[in-house]
This record gives sequence, structure tokens and C-alpha cells, in this order.
Amino acid sequence: QASAGLRRGAMVRFRGHPFFVFCCFAAPAYAFSAWGDGGTASMVLSAISWLSENADPQQPKMSESYMRSNAYYAVKARETIPVAKDIPEDLFLKYVLPYRVVDEPVDDWRAGFFQVLAPYAQEAKSLRGAVKEVVPRIFTSLRASPKVLKEPNQSAVVFKSNSTPAMMAPVSETLTSGYASCTGTSILIVDGLRSVGIPARMVGTPQWNIPTGGNHNWVEVWLGDGWHFFDAVSDVQLDEAWFVPGNTKHADNKDARHAIFAAEWAEGDATYPLTWRKPPVMWRAEDRTAFYLKASQSESS
Repeated sequence: QASAGLRRGAMVRFRGHPFFVFCCFAAPAYAFSAWGDGGTASMVLSAISWLSENADPQQPKMSESYMRSNAYYAVKARETIPVAKDIPEDLFLKYVLPYRVVDEPVDDWRAGFFQVLAPYAQEAKSLRGAVKEVVPRIFTSLRASPKVLKEPNQSAVVFKSNSTPAMMAPVSETLTSGYASCTGTSILIVDGLRSVGIPARMVGTPQWNIPTGGNHNWVEVWLGDGWHFFDAVSDVQLDEAWFVPGNTKHADNKDARHAIFAAEWAEGDATYPLTWRKPPVMWRAEDRTAFYLKASQSESS
């Protein structure tokens, strides 16, 4: 339970797991009422602690109020959206709680996204059903809501090539402008799914291992039986994409330029060269090359 005695160096528990809270919150106990009851407040503090302890040094330092709001709405989604309640804790921490996907500018997106998208996830009978309901609204309802934008717009977000890195931040760039390329729309979808408690992450390759080259990013979502991929568009086609198997079958993790990576908050088994920066920024990642080579073989057979 959160109390006035919860200070720097306190040990709290998140769903039975201990976390060491090194963030110092000077607010008295009654201040936690804004973030839920004692149990929720304790989980919020534990979630903040996990984010801080596992953050890459290149992550910017965020304010206490930002970190609390982000953690509170992540925990709220987990507790109030039926299909999110049974998400394993490690997946919640790694792929729901983080507020940043890669190196996009940080926006305060989670509260507004939750308020707009939660009603579409509430009635879903499965994670798969929730994804089908939520993703199209990410492209339309978020942009139309005053809970997200100061100047709402009724037009949907559209794809526009060569928009990275100019259009990556979900609110201040992609939703405000109404367009992004694959990286920006992937970030937007990942944040939208995370806002309703569904584990999601961005996946991509620095350069396709084909004569025409080019890079690409897309989305993976966890549906209870593992990770499933789809292109970062509003019409969700799970485990189908224009680049599988034609491009992915040539992936090669012996050369990082041609490997396939999932971006991570915590330290992974690889690093993803973010080639939209010059020189490329090396980002924490999980190597997904073997998964997509296997998927390519299945598609080809």
C-alpha cells in the first residue's frame, strides 16, 4: 500500500514482484488519491521504478508528473480492460508501460489515447478482436478528439513516404500533421495499442537485402499465443504483409544492415541501427531475423 512512508529506497511490489523505488516523491499520502487507491498507487510507483531502472542511458529524463501519469494510465488499462487483465507481467512492463518506441520526440499521449480508445477495447472478447477494433480508430478517432489534439481534425492519418524523421512523435507530429511514413505510423499504432493494455512493439530492418534496398518498419502485437505482425496501416491483416516472404526471405543477421529487429525498452540481445539518423543511432532490440525467415518459408510453401 502507498503511504507517506513510501520514499527513496522503499521496496514495493508489483503483482507480487518486488521493485526497488529510487524515485523520490515528496508528496504526502493524500496526493496519491489522484492516482487511484493504495493498491493502484503502489503499482504506479513500482512501474515508474521499473521504467527508470531499465531505461537506456540515451532516454531523456522525464518529469515526475509525466512518469506518474504514464504509469497510472498503463496500470488503469491493465485493470479495467478485460482482455488486458491476463497479460503476463513481463510483457506488460516491456511492451505496454514504455512511453517511447524508439527515438521519437516524447509526447504526453497516454491519457488522451486511453480515454478515446478504451471504449473500443472494452467490449472485445479477445486480444485479436481488440486489435481489429482499436487500430482503425487510431487513424481516425484520435485525430478527431479534443482529448488528444487542441485543434481536432476529422480527416484520417495517411501514409506519406519519406516523412521520417520529421513525422515520428505521435501527437505533436503525426496526428497534428495528419501523415507519416512507416516509422511514424508504426509508432502511432504501437502507442495506441499500449494505451489499452495490449503489448505491441515496432519491428523493422535498416536495409532490405535486395538490389533495390530500402528500409521498412511495421508492428508486432502479442495475442496470447505469441507475436503476430502486420503492416502499419489501418486495415489490419494479421500475419500478412507485402514484404513477406518476398523481402524477408533475404534477411541476414550476420550483417546488421540486413537483419530484422524489434525495438526494446529494456536491454535486448541485439542493437537496431536507426538509419534515419546520421550517423545511425544504435537502439536496444531483439533479433527477429529467424522468426521472419521461418515465416517466409511458411508463406513460400
